[in-house]
Amino acid sequence: MIRCVTAIAMWLLTCAQVQAQTHITIEASGSVHAPGLHVLPARARLSAAADTARPTTDAYHLGAALLRHRELPEQARHKAGLMFDLGLLSTGGSDMPALAEAADQLIEILSPMPVTGRVMQLLEPRTLEANRTQDYPASTGDHLFYPSRPTTVTVTGAVRNACKLPHVPLQTPAAYRQQCPLLRAASRDYLHVIQPDGSIERLGIALWNRSPRSTLAPGALIYVPLDDSLSPTVAPNVNDAAAKFLATQVLGASGVQP
Repeated sequence: MIRCVTAIAMWLLTCAQVQAQTHITIEASGSVHAPGLHVLPARARLSAAADTARPTTDAYHLGAALLRHRELPEQARHKAGLMFDLGLLSTGGSDMPALAEAADQLIEILSPMPVTGRVMQLLEPRTLEANRTQDYPASTGDHLFYPSRPTTVTVTGAVRNACKLPHVPLQTPAAYRQQCPLLRAASRDYLHVIQPDGSIERLGIALWNRSPRSTLAPGALIYVPLDDSLSPTVAPNVNDAAAKFLATQVLGASGVQP
């Protein structure tokens, strides 16, 4: 009898688990016709989530963001490590005041930015449907955000103040950088370009390391890194870490949370 009751209980539990896994819940926001929470079949893919959100004609698909809860812990650790490294550079001000000044500026810029859970992902519905390799399964808790098309490019990092400049087709990243006053510890050799889809490119801008011409999309962000030669041992990866964190931010919704 006990075995029979146990078997029935296990069967009921299994049925409940199967039932619970038949649906997932996603959220849509921004320039969409159907904002809010939506229930989809458990095996739904991102194309189904995008179709459910129904982006408007004003939606900027290149800057669309997929925010995932499971990415939050790792990104929180990444930000904490970045802030720690910048703190080390800041406290070394008596030896290198220019570097400390730049580190303080970066802390002021980056510290208020949220941990979003953003992952790099194509979210244009028709393209997803035609490209199965990019059409990954959706997960419960996924948040799809579609911004409106921007008209600017932002220069940040080792600069006096972040500069939001009009987007000019075919203008080089270095030309945008020249319009924004730099700190003394800013690198004169490199830039990090972060496109609206979250892709990152490190560009050489000096005569000795000039990279091939790079075109910026509206909404791109240029990160002016610290001069690598100033902190070769204290925080050698701080620039890559800063660019990686900036790539997780959400275009046009700096305070958005998944």
